Amino acid sequence: MHAAWWLGRLFLRLSRSAGSARLTQGPGHRGLSSHRRDPELSSFVARTNTCGELRSSHLGQEVTLCGWIQYRRQNMFLVLRDFHGLVQVVIPQDESAEAVKKILCDAPVESVVQVCGTVISRPPGQENPKMPTGEIEIKVKKAEILNSCKRLPFEIKDFVKKTEAIRLQYRYLDLRSFQMQHNLRVRSQMVMKMREYLCNLHGFVDIETPTLFKRTPGGAKEFVVPSREPGKFYSLPQSPQQFKQLLMVGGLDRYFQVARCYRDEGSRPDRQPEFTQIDIEMSFVDQIGIQSLIEGLLQYSWPTDKDPVVVPFPSMTFAEAIASYGTDKPDTRFGMKIVDISDVFRNTKIEFLQEALSKPQGSVKAINIPKGIKYLKRKDIESIRKFATDHFNQEVLPVFLKANRNWNSPVAKIIVEEQSQGLSRLMETQEEDVVLLTAGEHNTAEREPEHHSSTFSARGQIQNFMLESLIL
Repeated sequence: MHAAWWLGRLFLRLSRSAGSARLTQGPGHRGLSSHRRDPELSSFVARTNTCGELRSSHLGQEVTLCGWIQYRRQNMFLVLRDFHGLVQVVIPQDESAEAVKKILCDAPVESVVQVCGTVISRPPGQENPKMPTGEIEIKVKKAEILNSCKRLPFEIKDFVKKTEAIRLQYRYLDLRSFQMQHNLRVRSQMVMKMREYLCNLHGFVDIETPTLFKRTPGGAKEFVVPSREPGKFYSLPQSPQQFKQLLMVGGLDRYFQVARCYRDEGSRPDRQPEFTQIDIEMSFVDQIGIQSLIEGLLQYSWPTDKDPVVVPFPSMTFAEAIASYGTDKPDTRFGMKIVDISDVFRNTKIEFLQEALSKPQGSVKAINIPKGIKYLKRKDIESIRKFATDHFNQEVLPVFLKANRNWNSPVAKIIVEEQSQGLSRLMETQEEDVVLLTAGEHNTAEREPEHHSSTFSARGQIQNFMLESLIL
């Protein structure tokens, strides 16, 4: 009987939700109806409301709240916290409520409690405009400790600074912070919106593919899972590449999944062993179609409290990326493109530049660091030069455009004296800028990255190393 009642309630909720989420279609655009109901955050649980939703419109209502004790003040008030916000609770002081007072006064901070009481207005002048619930408070009638808290290694307050190491050690406590709660909920909302866009608006099918698979040579190393049979094992998939191709052959021409991927690349600093990706495959599509799909997907699912996503996205060819940034995954936020300044030094008397330009694919290229004198110290310059020498056997020459800068080497001084106008014209430099110059031979930009000479790829990696130094 009880189960039948719950099932009836569940089907009623589902039917209401389905009715409120009907698709609407307008001229040139399809979207979800804006008349969707707000989520019922207190359904199926012991509370009647969340701590953060109570307002003056709830005055006089009897409520049951569950949450963590954020802090207590003079054994007269405490602030209760849950994922939705904060609310002030009045600790009763009369003798008839001595048991309730003892529970709330003796409970350590961060204990989980349940309180039942009435929503009342705060006394005049005691409102807190900084709190969404600052106009009201809860007059407690009953209280219960659900879980008493022991001494914690740090306070659960956003203004309390914690090291990354201690946050990772006590991850279950760090998850209570506002920022971590916000991050996880934003991710959940984005994934849900992505599913809506792909499934409801464009007819994609969400399909889970196996996690245990055979080894697929090539690319990254794989994690191995032993089996019961001696000498046989499974591999965790780097991505669902083979599975989605099989789905295309099988006639499922629009597939996606929120896929977990595993790659054993512990030696690479920009990788992690497992990550999640939105994996998409389509049949009968071209490059423009894929680009438009991804732009629409991100624009539709982007958080509303962030700056809107502007489409179409900026794009560049592989050859442009290699020529301007030296890598096929450039960081374009800072500019500082690689500029070919070979023509400036065609008639130079500087020996190492002459030698580089005499080769068939020889060139002189440079990066301009705006106001580099202000941001770069001598140790930063030496770190960049050492990185280039150690990793690529490539010399990097810093050129300070202020002729009286005592960091300039004799060669750099000659460059400033002879070619300052040419450098300024090509690189749009100012007096406080610093130019990092290198010379060597490279292959054509149309070839794959792994076939580039060390000189050419060095420029991109030196640029990335330099950007990391500036950011840090």
